[in-house]
Amino acid sequence: MSQKGVLPEDLVKEASRRKDGDQLFKPDENFKALMGDDEDTVAFVFQHVSSDDCTLTSVARTTRGILSFGAVVKGEIDHHVARENLEKSPVAERKPFRHWKPSLVVEKMNVVCSEGDQAMLQVQITGYPKPDMSCTFRDIPIKPSSKYKIYHENHEHILLLVIKDVHFEDAGVYTIMAENEIGFDSVDITLDVVRQKYPTIKSKIEDLSIGVDEIIVVPAEVDGLPKPQVQFLKEGKEIIQSEHIYVEENDPTYTLVLRNTNLKDTGVYSVVATNSLAQVSQFWGIYVYSKPKLLRKLCGDLEVSQDETVTIKAKIQAEPRATIKWFRNNVQLVGSRRLHIDDDDGFYLLQIRNIVIQDAGIYTFRAENAHGFVEDTVRIDVKKAPTILEAFDDALVLEQDVYHIIHTVEFAVKLEAFPLPEVKWFLDGEQLLDNTPEFTRFQTDDTIKLIVNEPTTDLSGEYLCRISNECGQAETSARLTVSCSPRIIVQLNDQKIDETLTLNLEVVVRGYPSPQFKWFRNSQELDPNERIQMGLETYGKMKYKIFCSVSDVTFAERGDYEVEVFNAFGSAKSRCFINVLTKPVILEAQMTDLVIKEGDDVTFTITAFSNPLPEATWLWEGTAINMNEKKDRNKLITSNNSTEFRLGIRRARMVDAGVYQCVLENCVGLTRYRAALAILRRKNDDI
Repeated sequence: MSQKGVLPEDLVKEASRRKDGDQLFKPDENFKALMGDDEDTVAFVFQHVSSDDCTLTSVARTTRGILSFGAVVKGEIDHHVARENLEKSPVAERKPFRHWKPSLVVEKMNVVCSEGDQAMLQVQITGYPKPDMSCTFRDIPIKPSSKYKIYHENHEHILLLVIKDVHFEDAGVYTIMAENEIGFDSVDITLDVVRQKYPTIKSKIEDLSIGVDEIIVVPAEVDGLPKPQVQFLKEGKEIIQSEHIYVEENDPTYTLVLRNTNLKDTGVYSVVATNSLAQVSQFWGIYVYSKPKLLRKLCGDLEVSQDETVTIKAKIQAEPRATIKWFRNNVQLVGSRRLHIDDDDGFYLLQIRNIVIQDAGIYTFRAENAHGFVEDTVRIDVKKAPTILEAFDDALVLEQDVYHIIHTVEFAVKLEAFPLPEVKWFLDGEQLLDNTPEFTRFQTDDTIKLIVNEPTTDLSGEYLCRISNECGQAETSARLTVSCSPRIIVQLNDQKIDETLTLNLEVVVRGYPSPQFKWFRNSQELDPNERIQMGLETYGKMKYKIFCSVSDVTFAERGDYEVEVFNAFGSAKSRCFINVLTKPVILEAQMTDLVIKEGDDVTFTITAFSNPLPEATWLWEGTAINMNEKKDRNKLITSNNSTEFRLGIRRARMVDAGVYQCVLENCVGLTRYRAALAILRRKNDDI
């Protein structure tokens, strides 16, 4: 047996032979198969060759198909051995030589090959004499070349058409034909070229850094034939898709999407592409950072009693780790015996032991790193009875109308108290009602105010502020004095008064300081005496009644009365007219008892005065005289300025004798004056 590369040249050329199509000899018994350096040549070395071994069949199987060919073995035969074999073989078993047309048998009518590989089209050929073989592709004859290799020898052998470096355009129908003098046969074999590529990840994915609550989109462009299966992994484990993390496929791009990123998304990620040829992967890191974010806020505002222990805490997430600071009323706190600052199981806490009123305030928790900060606040109030730190003082103010300037008065109290106290205001012991337009109230945690809008003397007095809560009570007070010039709020009014009565005049005045006064009649100042009384009386808060009374008033005291009130800030006046009414008074009477003769004329005259002027009525024997009546036609009644009244009787008749009266009357009263008239009958000689 020869070694590879040192075989005799003539033996290599004759190595491709079959033995009557029978089964293969085992290599370790009869022959040895050697592969040439170009991998296209196979040499068989036979040993122990007998006379029956003139024709051999060789079959080689590969992953791409089966290669078979025939071979004729030539050599010197040991005749003694041959004779013994001949005697053992019956003559009936020898195969006679005969002629038949070619027959082509194909094991695979459809051959599938990957692009870039080599394809082998195999046909079993029978026929005698030896057929002539040819191959065509798309009606174009195929000739051996670097692209095509054709292997066939002798009769009843296998023809193998090898196509190297197959491309997609090599796909199609290949026709193999066999022809001898007896006949012709052909067969079509279809070659399908499958494109195949090793999987590749074309995208270069870099390490990523991103904040929380954002979106990460990682595209990976994958190529390969057959189409690779793509997987995304985190820390070597396949990612389970959810609303938070999922994969979008848009061939050839596969995109890993992370929504609402959180710190747990930090890690090493990979994408793996796998097909039948290979598996490739690419790795990258995702780092999720976060400015501090509150996972649990501080508790709500607290109300505590003194000497209690108070603990407030917050929980955050942050990457990188945050720096923690605590503040009270914007002043940073540091740990002390009573103030404990610590972190416990992810919580940052502040503990205040034996809390006192000074610990009350607004506490701020602040966490900060390179990406930002977060704060949370809580108010801690320590219960305490009201304590007045600063009270209000007495106030003196001018009323607005003095200089036409609007003044306000503010009573303010500074205090410490918790819970927020109830506040009541009092003026001279009387509680002020809410929503009173004269006052404006204002209250904060440490300040209470009462503003007196446009103060007047009515609002003067003692103001008291009473402050109370569940822990106790406090109060403070002060006096408000409103100075103003006198203002007459009840004026003098014109009056009519009967003579001899008492005249009372009075005004009501508001002002501070207490005003002084003067009374005038017809511009002449009055002085008090036995009949004239004057005075001032208190008439309410900063109000005064100023009066003047005149007893037994006479008509002569009628006229214009005026009062003037004044103080250091100004003065005011009020005026009225007093009309003194009198009943009629007879000033002169030319009316006496008379005796006249019949036919004489007589006249009665009365001069009188009254206020108001009187009306006069003349009576005869108690009956009113009516000049329109027949019996009174000789009587004439006249008046002059309603002060002089006359009754004239012309040619007195005997019937005119009697008692005559003059009645003077007004609203005050009446006055009568009477006289008797006697008439003597005239004698004839007198006529």
